Amino acid sequence: MRKMSLIKTLLLAISVSLSFSVSAASLSLTGTTKYNANGFKGTISEVLNINDFLPGAYQGFYVPKPNPAAMSAAHVQTALTAAGSSFLVTDFFKINDPATNTLNTSSLGFSFSGFLMKYGTTTLIGLFSTPISSLDFLAHNDKDVSHIAYFNTSVSEVPLPAALWLFAPALMGFLGFRRRLTK
Repeated sequence: MRKMSLIKTLLLAISVSLSFSVSAASLSLTGTTKYNANGFKGTISEVLNINDFLPGAYQGFYVPKPNPAAMSAAHVQTALTAAGSSFLVTDFFKINDPATNTLNTSSLGFSFSGFLMKYGTTTLIGLFSTPISSLDFLAHNDKDVSHIAYFNTSVSEVPLPAALWLFAPALMGFLGFRRRLTK
């Protein structure tokens, strides 16, 4: 009796663990558009569940087998324009063979509003409504990420030091004192 209960429990545990591994995120796509402009051609689709791969993105795109395979800033802009996005790519920094599935630019003092991830023959693009400086991304189909790119960077605001707030009233006082002496 106990052996049957143990076997049932073991089978249940195995089936639960298999169901978790099978239920990995898959792309949910809509609105496929072909493009052939500026020397770039391919198709682009909107990814409805982009947050499963690039957490925090407000909009995402999928580009299968882009030609040329490694997308540049001009290619990303051409594809986004074809998809009807008004997003403008202003700069583009590519990293080949990233060591981890994390990008953190906070120590460099800037953030980014766009992110690209290429794995296999597939490229995912994520756009963020507010600039971010750290992203833990998830590859699709358990393929290795061959390169990532971040774009539309902005320098993080640096707060004014407290000394400036103390210095300004003192300076105003000295100017007032000087004016008084000249009268």
